[in-house]
Amino acid sequence: MTTQNFSSLNDIIVPTNNGITYRGLDGDDTYILVSNLNSQISIVDTEGNNTIQLPEWSKIKSIAFTSDAVRITCDNMAVFTINGAERFNFDIGGNKTNNENGTISTFDEFASLFDLTVPESGQVSFDDDKIVYNDKLAELLKVEVKEEDSGNKFYINGDLSPDLTLSSSKTYVFDQNDSTTSNHPLAISETKNGSHDGGTSVQNTKFFVNGYNKSESEYSTVFSNEGNFDNAFVVFTPSSSDNLLYYYCLFHSGMANEAKILIDGFEVDPVVATLSITNRGSSDFQILQKNDPDITLERGKTYEFNIDSPGHPFWIKTLTQTGTSNGYSFGVENNGTSNGIITFKVPLDAPDQLYYVCQNHLNMNGKINIVDTNSSGVIVSDASSSYGGGSSGYSYQLELTFIDDTYESVPILFDI
Repeated sequence: MTTQNFSSLNDIIVPTNNGITYRGLDGDDTYILVSNLNSQISIVDTEGNNTIQLPEWSKIKSIAFTSDAVRITCDNMAVFTINGAERFNFDIGGNKTNNENGTISTFDEFASLFDLTVPESGQVSFDDDKIVYNDKLAELLKVEVKEEDSGNKFYINGDLSPDLTLSSSKTYVFDQNDSTTSNHPLAISETKNGSHDGGTSVQNTKFFVNGYNKSESEYSTVFSNEGNFDNAFVVFTPSSSDNLLYYYCLFHSGMANEAKILIDGFEVDPVVATLSITNRGSSDFQILQKNDPDITLERGKTYEFNIDSPGHPFWIKTLTQTGTSNGYSFGVENNGTSNGIITFKVPLDAPDQLYYVCQNHLNMNGKINIVDTNSSGVIVSDASSSYGGGSSGYSYQLELTFIDDTYESVPILFDI
């Protein structure tokens, strides 16, 4: 490598030229690492009190430590090798050109940020994406969009709509700079499929474009232009009260499939049965050709209602009334949707009698019987009472739930 020497003053050095060894002389020098495509750069400086700066939004793909050196691989596969690294300070988030300091670390402290210890001999390394945010290293999640048979889908770190297990003690940055994410702004909600199923984005989410904090609406506007852009990030710091969340596209329904965000080891109870509900009018509900049937659910078990009934919001209620009042909220997620999934984890203290009711049509209703043990296994049975029939309404289908390549053995019988 060619060596480029600097002065004996306190220099600010931005090493960007490929194949160059940057060498400071006397003085307290600052090296600002800026990623440049496929560049290989070395830094040597044995005099003065010198600092390596990683500015805000710097991305680290991997890092390796020896006893006296560190090799940092950034995005665009730019590689910086700092020799004599034990003599440097490491500034996370600072920018000397703006006279800004971030979080200052020694060489050993810098290694500990990656859960590593500087070795006495040999090499230790870390191969997981990080990004500098708010003067700290945050977890980096790369977002892409690819077309599948069922439409465009989110990919996270190369995987198709995976479940994410996150910690409330960390900050996560969703990187939406890949060109495929144009017109697909990502957000996070307590409701599966977010705003498409009546949910809203969680408050502990921030949106950034070119370093500027934007509102969700402003962030969406950037993506609606369908152009290429740089530095678009969604920053999420889970709270200790979060447990089950979902990521979704603000513009398009279903782009994350059934993907979940699980916080602090939260585990989702298995769904023992799914009732698929479709609307065929406004006269009554149907389950396997039964008008307004009774449904029997067991306390402590989880059920899903797969709703596809535009104009007929489906409510689980304590009374048979139209409107949005008297909804049963305990253990029910996404109650009152007309297009999406309602999940019902039946509480152990749930009342013996609940009802399902259309928000707009009183005659579309049925009983939900809550029992401790459903010894007969009959989930769907003829209605014991009805507000009227008709040849159109909702239809239900039961689906077995598969868990880890096996299916939950649930006796599902029908009283025909």
